[in-house]
Amino acid sequence: MERRHFIKKSGQALLAVSTISITGALISSCTSDDSDDFFDDGYYDNGYYDDGYYDDGYYDDGYYDDGYYDDGYYDDGYYDDGYYDDGYYGDAQTIRDILIASNWKVASYIDSGNDETSDYNGYTVDFKVNDDVSATNGSNTNNGSWQVNGSGNELALSFTGSPFDEFNDSWDIISVLPTRIELRDVSGGGSGTDILIFEKV
Repeated sequence: MERRHFIKKSGQALLAVSTISITGALISSCTSDDSDDFFDDGYYDNGYYDDGYYDDGYYDDGYYDDGYYDDGYYDDGYYDDGYYDDGYYGDAQTIRDILIASNWKVASYIDSGNDETSDYNGYTVDFKVNDDVSATNGSNTNNGSWQVNGSGNELALSFTGSPFDEFNDSWDIISVLPTRIELRDVSGGGSGTDILIFEKV
């Protein structure tokens, strides 16, 4: 009888100690989780939302803010100051009249990323009514022919002699103004883009 009483008392004591230990662990766990785990410095505060995907990543200073849309392809590139906004793109006769009306110089020639403008310093280019063209610097003259296609979106150049034979191709007309003509040619394999700009002398 005394032995059973002792076992019963021992069991009650063990249960009490276990209950206290579990309660303490739960309190400690809840305090830790609520104060500085899941919400404070994990998923929400300085992880996924605060300085990750949304704040300074994909949306804030990446794809949308200062990349593709803001200062790239649409804002100050292909559409705003090039192909569509200024000039007489598509009007073949107006383009011909502008080319014939003035003498021109090569203001810029970029050959697949290489600036070769200096090769044309001192040359004057004269587009003639009969579709002939000549480029001369006084000591060297390159003659050739030119033609604007009926859609007003291509200028074909064909010169004899260096350095203007570099321009022998059908160029995409990007912009034509009374004082400036911008042409581009993308290589067939897509390996490079040439940019040729004439400005009025």
